[in-house]
Amino acid sequence: MDATTLKKLIGNLDKKELIKIIGIIANSSDVAEQKLLDYCHKYAVEENKNIIFEKQLKQHWKKAYSIIQMANMYGGCPDSDEEDAYDEMSIMEDLIEKNHDISWLVRKEVLDELLEQIAEDNSGFTDYMVDLTVKLCYSKEEKQYLADFLSVNGSSYYKEFASRIYREIGEDQKYLASRKAQLNYGSDYLDLASYYKKNGNSELALQTVLEGLNKADGRLDDIYGYLFKYYKKKNDETAICELYQTAVKRKRDIDYIAELLYDYYKEKQDYVHQKKMLLNLIQYADSREIKKWYLRCRSELSEQDYIENEQGLLETLKKKKLSAYYDICIEKGKTEEILEYLKQHLNFRDWQRIDDKHRYSKALAAKYPQDIIELYWKEVKYFINLGKEKNYRHAVSVLREIRQIMKKNRWTEDWNNYYAKFLEENHRKKLLIKELEKF
Repeated sequence: MDATTLKKLIGNLDKKELIKIIGIIANSSDVAEQKLLDYCHKYAVEENKNIIFEKQLKQHWKKAYSIIQMANMYGGCPDSDEEDAYDEMSIMEDLIEKNHDISWLVRKEVLDELLEQIAEDNSGFTDYMVDLTVKLCYSKEEKQYLADFLSVNGSSYYKEFASRIYREIGEDQKYLASRKAQLNYGSDYLDLASYYKKNGNSELALQTVLEGLNKADGRLDDIYGYLFKYYKKKNDETAICELYQTAVKRKRDIDYIAELLYDYYKEKQDYVHQKKMLLNLIQYADSREIKKWYLRCRSELSEQDYIENEQGLLETLKKKKLSAYYDICIEKGKTEEILEYLKQHLNFRDWQRIDDKHRYSKALAAKYPQDIIELYWKEVKYFINLGKEKNYRHAVSVLREIRQIMKKNRWTEDWNNYYAKFLEENHRKKLLIKELEKF
């Protein structure tokens, strides 16, 4: 409806009548109510802004709630609805952060509905909702209200989160009860230990960490780190070595404690034990770290010790991470083994393939140009047979490498013959020809 018509229709109405009409329109749809709130927020006087903030908070939560409730019911929702829900909750965050005068009555109304959905924990929105509940709680009493709910109705992670809230607000008895009921991982035991230590009970803190060493699930890096630091400060090398033996006996977390010991002996300039830890780290290190420890062995072992252990080190490297082993082979100029491997493993689509992005083929091309060209042609044919534009694009990129190798070796005539035959065989593939126009 245009402005002129509106003026004719409502121009003679008084304020009460106008308010009544605006109320009817605003209550008729969420969109109309939101438009009204946005307008009022822009032009309202300062004393009315808090009312607007509260109304906006409830309005945006109403929109998010309808999506989250359905997501909890069905275990998820379409991507578009998910984005809408996150957008609405993000606006709610901004409203809360910009106005700390929103009443607890309004915040609690929204908070209770959030907690109802959090308890369902089937929507995919739980983490974001919990973050929002934290922002809704300002005072100690409000935070305790949240923690009390999570400690009873939350998942194991959020029960642990509740214990942190209790500690933050100084509810020591509730913290201890909640924390002791949620001692699962090393970090849980360390959190309790830090509480005891902060309150002057170092002995109980140590007992708690030692209990964690025997009972905690998952990796125990933090536990070992705490105890190692404690024993090192007391200069108790026997206890430090016992920590390492504990890890070896359990056959877990050995890499972490071995690295601590390696640093310890290196700092003390104890070469004999430093060497022992280096050689142990090669055995126990994660595959992502294995090359680093091989290089440390090569640079830090004495010449004689390295010579004596080199073959074993390389065998371990090869077993744990083939690409790291081949990197060393390239460095040493021992490339025959790599070439044979590439010839026998032609899985071009495996993302874990050793020759990803031709990292080794390119290194071998100067020494074995004909072999690499043959491998490349097989790859070109493989991707062309798959069809589709992206596969043609990859095939053309490999063709460029073939052309580069052949021209570098002055096999220009051979290249021209190969390429002419290639075009003849594939001239009906329009998408491929289109890619070759850029070639």
